[in-house]
Amino acid sequence: MYTLKKDTPITAQVILDVIAYNETLKPRYDKLEGYYIGQHAILNREKVDALSNNKVLINHPKYIVDTNFGYLMGNPVEYQVTEGLDIQPLLDQYKKQTINELDSEIVKDTGIFGLQYEYVYVNEDAEPRSAEIDNRNAVLVHDTTLEHKKLFGIIYRPVKKGETLEYYDVVYCDVKVTREYKLKNGELSQKGKDTPHQFGDVPMICYKNNPDYLGDFEPVISLVDAVNILTSDRLNDKEQLVDAILCLINMDFTDEQVEQLKRYRVLANIPPDGDVKYLIKTLNEADIEILKKSLVEDIHKIAMVPNMSDNNFIGNSSGVAIRYKLLAFEQSIQNKERWIEKGLMERFKLYNHFLNVSSKMDIIPIEDVDAVFKHNLPSNDFEISQMINNLDGFVDKETLVSQLSFIKDAKEVVEMAETGEGETPKPSYDDSYANNEMPDANTVIPNENADIE
Repeated sequence: MYTLKKDTPITAQVILDVIAYNETLKPRYDKLEGYYIGQHAILNREKVDALSNNKVLINHPKYIVDTNFGYLMGNPVEYQVTEGLDIQPLLDQYKKQTINELDSEIVKDTGIFGLQYEYVYVNEDAEPRSAEIDNRNAVLVHDTTLEHKKLFGIIYRPVKKGETLEYYDVVYCDVKVTREYKLKNGELSQKGKDTPHQFGDVPMICYKNNPDYLGDFEPVISLVDAVNILTSDRLNDKEQLVDAILCLINMDFTDEQVEQLKRYRVLANIPPDGDVKYLIKTLNEADIEILKKSLVEDIHKIAMVPNMSDNNFIGNSSGVAIRYKLLAFEQSIQNKERWIEKGLMERFKLYNHFLNVSSKMDIIPIEDVDAVFKHNLPSNDFEISQMINNLDGFVDKETLVSQLSFIKDAKEVVEMAETGEGETPKPSYDDSYANNEMPDANTVIPNENADIE
């Protein structure tokens, strides 16, 4: 986190210092992105030409990030407010720009880099919009107070002509205005005038993965490298075993015999005290497999992501048993969820303030708003239905019904059930005949020809 004193004058030199600071973080961000997409250290390994040099990688970082991201954001985030408050105008703005897709990208990149930025702006139709900003070209500055409030944000984009860097386009935003600069040869010049905005705060959000700004797989990179090296060397040993050196003991071998051996694969005239054997390195596959399994287990343990191919997840385990196996994973996701929710609430406040100034929405206290994450985990709806029956009368119906995985709008389902709209009408006697259905055996069929008493 880059911090400045609250009353620091924002000069061109301050902006240049902020950009220079962010440039020092780029090598780390590039490395983390490389590990996610499969550019691991093993690919740069060099060996003597005579030796095999296989470069095999197992992309655990991608598995870790995608598992966390899929579990947390597999279902769209929902927003609940205190009864009587209306946030529909804000939700309409979210829906227009498919904000769920943006949320997913932000959470995934937060898992890779440890943080990610969002910029909130006004489009041509005077509506609030959000865009994800690459953290390698953005930085948010906070003050040095205990609350660490946002002072301003910087977004800079390189403008190139071919492969040559011409200059940087720089966007500065603070609580009241945004302005644009051109950065060329270390000189910063302002383009145009300041543009006031109506967001009520710095329109830039930093989403954190955790308090230490660490990526999901960052603590296990050394273990990932170890697995890659072990797997690659295991394949190298197999190749070198095939190319093993042939040793001749107490015997001579002419060039002609060498050619015959290569062609016919036959060796003759071995003297009584002679011997022929390959010079090979003995491989203990069992020990290698144990070592690899131990490294993989450590990767999943430290990253707190379950290994779904592990035997612990095989069999018909109950929901509670599976929850215990996923306890560390659940705790890790809940910690991530709290930090992501903090960013989502910052966005909510920015949109809410803008819509209030536009007279489209009242100010909603942030303490009356909850971002609800529905974790994407297979659920046992039969067990949940039993729980709902047991708690009926003790917990409100909307909360109970919302626990079912196939229910999207619990409030609507409860209202339909109470008004009877959700019930399927039972067919009457006449309906049965109209549908050519067989009557029940105990049903009395009227006889049109019978006498009426």
